[in-house]
Amino acid sequence: MATLLYANHRIRVNSGICRLVKRTLKGPGTILASKNAEVSPHDVLGHYKLTAGFTKVNLANELNVRPLDVKRYLKKEVGRTVFKGELLAQKKGLFGTSQIIAPTDSIFESLNDKTGEATLRLIPKDVSLTSGVFGVVQDIDAVRGEVSIKCMSTEVYGILGTGSEKEGFMNVISGPGDLVNASQITTAHRGQILVAGSLVMEEAIKKALTCNVSGIICGGLNMDDYLSMAVSLVPSKRVGTEIGISLIATEGFGLLPIGEDFEEIFGSHNNKFAIVNGNLGMILLPSNDPDSILGCRKVSLPDNQALGARPELGISEIKIGLKVRLIWPPFMGTQGVVKNIDETPTTLDSGISTYMLTIDTKTRKMRVPYSNVEII
Repeated sequence: MATLLYANHRIRVNSGICRLVKRTLKGPGTILASKNAEVSPHDVLGHYKLTAGFTKVNLANELNVRPLDVKRYLKKEVGRTVFKGELLAQKKGLFGTSQIIAPTDSIFESLNDKTGEATLRLIPKDVSLTSGVFGVVQDIDAVRGEVSIKCMSTEVYGILGTGSEKEGFMNVISGPGDLVNASQITTAHRGQILVAGSLVMEEAIKKALTCNVSGIICGGLNMDDYLSMAVSLVPSKRVGTEIGISLIATEGFGLLPIGEDFEEIFGSHNNKFAIVNGNLGMILLPSNDPDSILGCRKVSLPDNQALGARPELGISEIKIGLKVRLIWPPFMGTQGVVKNIDETPTTLDSGISTYMLTIDTKTRKMRVPYSNVEII
């Protein structure tokens, strides 16, 4: 009688799920959407004014003068509107002219006489809030400026993550096995969810925070970097944790490429709306199929439906033909199909006796102990 072998069964992709996506005005504005209306990704749900905050420029340092002398060199008065590229201050000298150019459209709000620092209040911008999904408007909260849309989605679960729920358009900025550095992340990535290769180190994460990136999805994270951001290794203790960005490692700790099952999914969703929740280790990818609206009509959801929950690990019997993922070096994260299960145990170099599996991957066939795999 053959020995039955079991392994952890991890759900990594859960497709065909109906979820509520909440789109919110990020400033004062007006909602245009109607309840029960069908919407497409580019449909405008409302308009709002986005207050972008302020920026500071130390004119004393830039002009190399005392703070009290800065006013002598101003070309714009405090309280006036300044447009990007306009001359803010200028100092002529024997060795040339120092010019300070306004970095953005703003209002010259104040000048600190003690430090010589100018505060520029950024001019609010008119922004249109688009749906981002194919779905049906279920509810509208005019007070919160919130539109709840019922849509069919695919849930993707990584191994670990941290950070609260964020939204944005997905941008695949590197190959699944590439190492992403800080120079690859710029202000052009503001509000995006970046798919960023095999490993993202501390400097790249800090750069992403500076550039107001919404989320990062990568194959692996450095454990020290992760523990400095996460409250705990236990997911249930991280719910509500906010670090300014949502991070998910799809494979675990270390230099690990994004799994083959995720690579195709993320590639097909490039430049499309997504939601990421690092505390849950989950990425929600709304369907890109217009016909998915028909499926939404058949499902009834509560207005306060939560985004979801990480599926618990299960245990299943290992069988020939099942897809598995290796969870032990040196091929950690590699995926393949079980082609053979040994009927008798093998004694390894370590002296341990165990049953071996033959796994067929994209690049090779390999024999591994059955305890080194999980079913996906």
